[in-house]
Amino acid sequence: MSALATSSAEDRLESLLKPYRDRSNAHIQAIWEEFAAEHPVGAFPSSRTMRDNSRLFTAGKRYRYALALAGYQLLTGEAPSRGLERAATWLEWYHLYTLFLDDIMDEDVRRRTLASAWATDAKLYRGPGADRPAVVFRTQRHRYGVSQAILDALRIRSLAERAIEGATDLHPSVRLELLSELTQVDLILSDGQGLDIDFERANRIPEADYVRMSEAKTARLYLGAAATAAIAARASSEDSAALETFARHFAIAFQDRDDLLGAGVVESRIGGSAEGDIRQGKRTRLFVLAIQRLAAKDRGAFLRAYGRGPRTTRSDLRSVRELLRERVLPTMETRIADHLVAARRALERLPSKDLEARRLLEALLDAQRSRLR
Repeated sequence: MSALATSSAEDRLESLLKPYRDRSNAHIQAIWEEFAAEHPVGAFPSSRTMRDNSRLFTAGKRYRYALALAGYQLLTGEAPSRGLERAATWLEWYHLYTLFLDDIMDEDVRRRTLASAWATDAKLYRGPGADRPAVVFRTQRHRYGVSQAILDALRIRSLAERAIEGATDLHPSVRLELLSELTQVDLILSDGQGLDIDFERANRIPEADYVRMSEAKTARLYLGAAATAAIAARASSEDSAALETFARHFAIAFQDRDDLLGAGVVESRIGGSAEGDIRQGKRTRLFVLAIQRLAAKDRGAFLRAYGRGPRTTRSDLRSVRELLRERVLPTMETRIADHLVAARRALERLPSKDLEARRLLEALLDAQRSRLR
């Protein structure tokens, strides 16, 4: 796809997405301010951590939130109530909760262009012996930052529940079903995260196992967005299944495109490093396919250059990217396209009671063919 077409697809999506992101961020800000009013700053640093990390609360694309509300509009032809707008932010609060924990598990000090929560919290350490080793963590400062970030993550997960509980114009049964969906996400996503950790030291991962992990992580929260729309709309089982199929195929295409951007295999404007996945040795689908498809000599060179952390050289990056572009990129592009076709077929099975909502969902698909960020 040409640069002009790529820019046009992203511009179209941004135009359609902005009203949803604005509504999401307004509700997130209101929920955060409710919490902040109940928890004023005190004498100890732990009372500041949520405030110091609050700039992360309104960052992000808001794809999940938009899918939930646009799905509801598509199914009903009605504008979502204020309560549903608020309740749907549970998806973004929950995603933020997982990011706080992901950054701890991956030891990432950056969340795209911002400092990660645990790195921010570590700067608040005021005790003696900050650089002294800890039992589990590298230093006492790391221990403090990670511990406070875990507590912030738990607070944020509670705000996801509060978003639903405070949606008082929704029927109590709808709020109860949304809370139940949140619990299901908890159980499945934690299984996926466990597999992701298991894979970190594996040099060979069956693609079926990778798919199971990815669907439990990235795809499960998108399925939560589809479920939010279906629950609120009191959708039929057929419409619910079609919207979930759309969400699953979209999520897989989204993650595969994200992995291409995260390794710098295609042009990337994601706002952070396009080298992190290679430096950290992330077990993405790119890695899984590379190990399957590379000849023994090339596979050895790939493994020697992949996941070297701070020792990664420019030569390592160049070597890995060349191998991925030559042997894996065409397959990734084909699979992304196949998932987008399957998602569009699912969308065609859904009622089109709101054409603007349908245009947004179509734009989400179109952007995954070539998005740069």
